[in-house]
Amino acid sequence: MRTPIRVLIPVLALTLVAWGVHAAVKPMGGDAKPAPPVDDARRGEIADLDAKIKQLRQEFHAELDPLQAQVKTVRDKYEPQIKSLEDQRKTLAEETKLPKIQELDRQEEADLAALADREKAEVEKVKTRYADERKAILQKYDEQRKEAQLSGK
Repeated sequence: MRTPIRVLIPVLALTLVAWGVHAAVKPMGGDAKPAPPVDDARRGEIADLDAKIKQLRQEFHAELDPLQAQVKTVRDKYEPQIKSLEDQRKTLAEETKLPKIQELDRQEEADLAALADREKAEVEKVKTRYADERKAILQKYDEQRKEAQLSGK
């Protein structure tokens, strides 16, 4: 039982580091702002920087993707074994409890599950509301940029 834990902890740490690095260098999403107009001298510099960024991202993923595959392989190997042992332990522990305590535990588990479901639904509502607000703000400033470009010509 100690060996899977000794392997799982470093693998988990590696996974978290990989995900953190990936999040830090991932490409900008669809909410990216259009680049402001620049002179021709700067366009070349920007194109060079874009090419360097693209190359570094490709190199990054060339190194990261195999590590993520290794983490997945280790997780797939150990998690089912750990889950099986945890289930066995839980079953044995439940058998030692009084029937009344077992019933209270089942009720508690059901109440906590219902609470988690409500929480998840409310969190989704909040995320949706903020996404809508973010979209409205982006549209507002896009329109203002277009007006500014038209009046600047």
